[in-house]
Amino acid sequence: MTLTVNGKQHHLLIPEMRTLQDVLREDLGMTGTKKVCNDGYCGACTVLLNGEAVKSCLVLALNVKGEEVVTIEGLSTNQSLDPLQQAFIEYGASQCGMCTPGMIMSAKALLSHQPEPTEDEIKEAIKGNLCRCTGYVKIVEAIKAAAAKTSSPFRHNGSEMALEEAGRRVVGHPVLRVDGREKVSGQASYVIDMTLPGMLYGAILRSPIPHGRILSIHTEACLALDGVMAVITGKDMPSKGFGAFVADETGLAVDKVRYVGDGVAAVCATDEETARKALSLIEVEYEELPYVTDPEEALAENAPLIHDVERNIVAHNQVIGGDVQQGFNEADFIFEDRFVTSKQAHTCLEPHVCIADWKSSGKITLYDSTQTTYFMRYHLANIFDLPSSKIRVIAPYVGGGFGSKSEVHAIHVCALILSKMTGKPVKMAHDRDEEFIASRTRHKEIIYLKTGVKKDGRITARQAKVIVDNGAYTSYGPGVSLTQSMLGGAVYKIPHYRYDGYVVYTNTPIGGAFRGFGSPQFTFAAESQADMIAARLGMDPLTFRRINLTQAGDRAISGPVLRTNGARESLELVVRELGYDPKNAADNQIKKPPYVGIGFAVGTHFTSGKFHPEANADFCGATVKVNDDGSVNILAGVVEMGTGCATTLSQVAAEELGIDLDDIEITLSDSEMTPPDLGTFGSRATTLGGRAVQKACRKIKTQLAEEAASRLGCSPQDVIFRNKKVYATSDEEHGIDLGELVHTMLFRDGGGTHVMASAHFDAPCSLPDPETGVGDFAMSYSFGTHGVILQVDPDTGKITILKVVAATDAGRIINRLGAEGQVQGGIMQGLGYALYEDFKVVDGQPLSTRFGQYKIPTVMTVPPIHTLWVETDDPHGLYGSKGLAEMGMVPTAPAVANAVYDAIGVRITDLPITPEKILRALKSQSEFQPKESIS
Repeated sequence: MTLTVNGKQHHLLIPEMRTLQDVLREDLGMTGTKKVCNDGYCGACTVLLNGEAVKSCLVLALNVKGEEVVTIEGLSTNQSLDPLQQAFIEYGASQCGMCTPGMIMSAKALLSHQPEPTEDEIKEAIKGNLCRCTGYVKIVEAIKAAAAKTSSPFRHNGSEMALEEAGRRVVGHPVLRVDGREKVSGQASYVIDMTLPGMLYGAILRSPIPHGRILSIHTEACLALDGVMAVITGKDMPSKGFGAFVADETGLAVDKVRYVGDGVAAVCATDEETARKALSLIEVEYEELPYVTDPEEALAENAPLIHDVERNIVAHNQVIGGDVQQGFNEADFIFEDRFVTSKQAHTCLEPHVCIADWKSSGKITLYDSTQTTYFMRYHLANIFDLPSSKIRVIAPYVGGGFGSKSEVHAIHVCALILSKMTGKPVKMAHDRDEEFIASRTRHKEIIYLKTGVKKDGRITARQAKVIVDNGAYTSYGPGVSLTQSMLGGAVYKIPHYRYDGYVVYTNTPIGGAFRGFGSPQFTFAAESQADMIAARLGMDPLTFRRINLTQAGDRAISGPVLRTNGARESLELVVRELGYDPKNAADNQIKKPPYVGIGFAVGTHFTSGKFHPEANADFCGATVKVNDDGSVNILAGVVEMGTGCATTLSQVAAEELGIDLDDIEITLSDSEMTPPDLGTFGSRATTLGGRAVQKACRKIKTQLAEEAASRLGCSPQDVIFRNKKVYATSDEEHGIDLGELVHTMLFRDGGGTHVMASAHFDAPCSLPDPETGVGDFAMSYSFGTHGVILQVDPDTGKITILKVVAATDAGRIINRLGAEGQVQGGIMQGLGYALYEDFKVVDGQPLSTRFGQYKIPTVMTVPPIHTLWVETDDPHGLYGSKGLAEMGMVPTAPAVANAVYDAIGVRITDLPITPEKILRALKSQSEFQPKESIS
C-alpha cells in the first residue's frame, strides 16, 4: 500500500490487520505517536486523518489508503515549532510528555476547524486524551493561548516569588522546561519507543487464580511455535529473591502463585504478537488453595497463609511517644473512629518496560523506565550475584512513575535471563492489563483512630492502629507504614502518641510506593476525624485546627523536628481565598446554597528521608564540567519522569556560575556515566539533587576564582560570576570571558587542568530509634492546606467539585511554572482518589484492568484550581526549598470528605466517596444526622 504521512509518500507491504499506530511506529519509525492503551481510551496515539483527530490504534492502516495522515513530527518545519507546540512549552503543559503529542494533535484538529474556541469547546476536543501528570489546567491554558496568539502570563504579570525578590537571577523564576522542545515535537524517545538490532520481544504468562500450587508446566507446544526463541519458568530463576524491604519475590513463581497476575512462565520471540500467542500454548496445572483478599480477615488465626509468616504479618511498625494511657486519662472526651481507604492504580501512561542486553562478555545494559538507576543496579547485582561494574542501567525519558517504577519487577529479571539465554537484546513491556495487575497500587488501609481531647478542643492523646493491605508480596509496605507513623504526629500538637502498623499479606495485586507514600491514607483518617471531633464538641473545624496545629520550632511527638512549618499560614491563606470562615460569619463572602459544602484539610509530607533500617543514607550526586566555550555539562543521577528536575538542576548551575540556561546540557540517570544517586522519589530530586549540583558548582567557582584572581588583581573571595564572565567586585565593568578563562587553564601555561567537580550530598536526617520508632527521619517537612467547595445532588448522590484552593509550604519555590503544574496534577490525582478511583478485587479477581473500567480524572472533571504559596526558608533546603510534588495530593481526599459532610450532614469514612455510598447514607436514619454533637 501507499501511505501519505506528513506530505511524504511511503510504499509499504503490511499485514491486513496492522493498525495505523503500528505502521507509524514500527514501519516508519515515527514514535512520537505514543503506544499506551491500545484500546482507544487514552488518546496518546492521536493523529490527523484528513484534518480530523483519530486514535491510530483503532484504525487499520489499509483503510487509510489515499488519505492524508499528519503526526506530531509533521507539525514542526525547519526546526520551527507550531504555535501550539510552543504554547505547550511556555505554559508548562507537558510534564512526563507521554500524553503530549496526542493532546497537541487533538487540539490542532480543533483549532483548524474552530480558530477561536471557548474553554468548553477545548475540553470537548481533548476529553478523549488522558493525562496523569499535569491535572489538565495548563494544557487548557496552552490551547487557549495558542488560539489567542498570546505568550505566557509569567512573562508579563506573574507575581514575584521570594527568591526573585531576593535578587536571584535564575532560581525562583518561572523558566521553561529544558526538555520541553523534545516532548512537544515527538522527538523524546522513551524505552517503549526503542528498538535495538536483533531485538527479541518477551511476554509473561500470569496466574489466573489468586492462590495455588503449581503442579506442572508444559512448554513443548510453545517452544515448537515458529519464532519462539526461549521459554523460562520458576526453576530458571536466580536462587536469590528480591524486594524493597523483604526478598520475597522471585520474578516467576517457583512453587505456588499468590495472586491473579503472578508470573508463571516467560517467553521471548521474534515479534510481540508471536510472544503473546506463545503464552496461550503453555499448559499449567494448579492445585487451587484457599485465598484471602481482606486484610483484617488475613490477620485471623485460621486464615490461609500466603507466606511463611505468622498471621500473614510481614511487618509491625510502632511509634511510642509519651504515655498514651496517661493522655487518655487526662482527656474529657475520647473518640474512636474507623476509616478505610482504597487501592489506587498509578496508571502511568508509559507502562513498565525494559530492554535487557546481556552480552557474551558478561556485560549487562538495561534500558529501563525506572525512577532509580542506582537502586536497579544495586538490586540486580545482588539478584544475579554480579559486580555492580558489570551492570549499566540507563533511564531515558520516563513516561510517569509516581513511585511504581522504583524497584525491580518480574520483567527485569525475566528479560535479563532470556537475553543471556539467546544472546540477543530482549524487550519486555506490560500491556495495559498487566500494568494494572502486575505493577503496583497504593495500599488499601484500615485505620482505627482513638483520640482524646479536652472540652476546649486541645488534643491530649492519639492512638492509631493501621492495617496495611500489602498484597501478595512486600514491596515498600513496611516503609509506607513507617513513614506515616512518624508523620502522623507532626500536624497537631499531640502530647502522647502511639502508632501500631500491621503490614499484612493478601492474595491481591501488590501494594507499593505511590505519590504521598502513606500520607494520603493517614491524612484522610486524621483530617476527617478532626472535623468529626469538632462537630461533636460543637466547635467549628477551623477553630479546632487553630488550637492544635504545630508551629515552626516544634519537635513532633513522633520525632520530626519542624525547623520550618507553614501549616497555620497555609490554613489562613485558604480560608481567606475561599472567603469563608465560620468563626467570622459576618465577614463571609460565600453564601452557601443548599447542598453546597466547604471542607478543609491540613497535611504534611517529608523531603526524602531515611526509612529503611538497612540504608543509613539519603544521597544525591552530581558532576559539573565547564567547557572552553563557557558552556556547562551537568551529569546527575536523578531521573526526569516529569517532575521538572532537569530544569531545576539546570537553574541551579546557571544561578551559581552566572550563565544562561541555554549554555547548559544536562545528562541524567545513566548508572555508568552519572554519579551515584538514590533516584527520584520522596519529593527529593530538586531539593537534594539541586544541593549536589550547587555543591559541585561552588567547588568549580573556588577553582576558577583562584586563577581569575591573579589576572584581575584581587583576592579569590572578591571574584564574582555574571553574564558568562568573571569579574572583580571592585571593577564590574571589565571581566574575563568564562570560556577564555577555562581555555587558558586547560593548557600548561595556565596551570594545565580541566574545570570539573563532583559532589555528593547526603541529607541531614537520622534513622528512627529502633525501640520507640521515634525519629527525625527526613531533611525537612512540607505542609499544606486544601480547601474544597462542592455540591451534592441528593437525588443521585453525584458530587460536583466547584473549586479547589491549595496553599503549600514547600519552602522557597525554585520554579513557579513547574511548581504550579505539580500541585495541579497532585490535586487531580487526589480528587480521583477521593471520588472514584478504586482498584477492586472480587473473589480474588481484579475487576478494573483497563482505562474503560478504571476511571481516572479527565479534562471534563477539572474544577477551578487556585494555587497559593507559603514560602518558608528551610535551613537545610536548596536556597530554602523543601519537597513539593507529593504535597499536592496529600490533603485533597479529606477536604472532599469534610465538604460532603458540610453539604448534606453525611460522613463517609471509606474511600472513594461514590454516589452509591452517599445515597445509602442518606437513606439510613442512623447515619443521616444534621450534626454530631455532645451536650
